[in-house]
Amino acid sequence: MLHFEHTIVINEPRQPAHERIDIESLWKALLFRARYPGHFNPALKCRLLNEQENSFTRVIIAGEMELHDEVTLIPGQEIRTLIDGRHQSMHAESVTRIEQPAPGVLQIRFIYRRDSLGEQGGIDADAYLKSAYVQNDREAVATIREMIAHGWSAAHM
Repeated sequence: MLHFEHTIVINEPRQPAHERIDIESLWKALLFRARYPGHFNPALKCRLLNEQENSFTRVIIAGEMELHDEVTLIPGQEIRTLIDGRHQSMHAESVTRIEQPAPGVLQIRFIYRRDSLGEQGGIDADAYLKSAYVQNDREAVATIREMIAHGWSAAHM
């Protein structure tokens, strides 16, 4: 099982005020990412099922692969996803958590746990996968910053 985590700082004390993102806007943007992953990765198609107040099921289609994941929300704090490997071709879990580790600091912690790919053809596939997850999260945060800077709000959901 592959398990790793990383953080991306959103706000820090010396950051100019016009670059800062308030926690409510960040939460709404992360929720938008969870509901509409295709906006952040055009290779993905998604439809939502069983929408409840603090949970929903996503059907994510990537090429020929279709995965169902359960998304659980802790409003304003955390988004958890689970692809249950007992019923699908892989097992994967993720947590996207908003943290305020110090005054004036806002960050997102990304935690991943999934089936290991191991070494394939002499290449450490897990190291490549970790790198891809980190890059994907960095690009998503850049997109979120751009969306918010251009006046995006939850009304667009």
